Amino acid sequence: MRLQARILLTLLFSLLLVQPGVRAQQQPVVLELVLAMDTSTSVDGVEFELQRQGLSHAFAHPDFIAVIEGMGNIGIAVTLVEWAGLGRQKTVVGWTHVNSAERAVEFAARVRTAPRLISGMTDIGGAIRYAARSIENNGFSGSRAVIDISGDGSGSTASSRSGRDAALGKGITINGLVIYNEDYDLGALAKIELREHYLNHVIGGPGAFLMEAASFKDFRNAILNKLIREVMGSGVASLDRR
Repeated sequence: MRLQARILLTLLFSLLLVQPGVRAQQQPVVLELVLAMDTSTSVDGVEFELQRQGLSHAFAHPDFIAVIEGMGNIGIAVTLVEWAGLGRQKTVVGWTHVNSAERAVEFAARVRTAPRLISGMTDIGGAIRYAARSIENNGFSGSRAVIDISGDGSGSTASSRSGRDAALGKGITINGLVIYNEDYDLGALAKIELREHYLNHVIGGPGAFLMEAASFKDFRNAILNKLIREVMGSGVASLDRR
């Protein structure tokens, strides 16, 4: 009888694991982070390389590594996604547990050699939706979940807003990094409109903030500061409009 009861309990547990909404035990981390990198047509080969090398530099930087090591063994989970137009998103570096200097440097090396797989128009909302789905199925459980989205264009307001709102409904924070593209500089008004698009239709959630890079050449410094801030967390909800 005891054996039958144990078998029954095992079967019930197995059924629970495959039911919708029930997830198997996941690796705990401080932060689940999606790095969503713009590879639309407006980003040329040099600018793509500046983004790729900037991200790689950030993960291998002593300041970033010091933050990771300060977490002990728990660390963060991170993935790199390229995005462009409608239905054009691709994971180029899969979910990785970064909880030591060695793991951070390994991730930096993978980013440094990641191929460019996507180009096309600009759909920020699609990128956010893709990133949110990736978080749901990544095998990690973080105290916080963040989509770090960077880009030099806006696209559809409705798509950006709906993507953002859906992610916020899942408890995901979205931070932005606006990159002003020197090759497509349409003047001060265009820069203001891009910034306002990110502020009003892209970023959101607890502690959400927006940063700006004067050009793709400035991306390297901006993304390092942004990553450190994201991993450390703000501790309070704040919307940085500087």
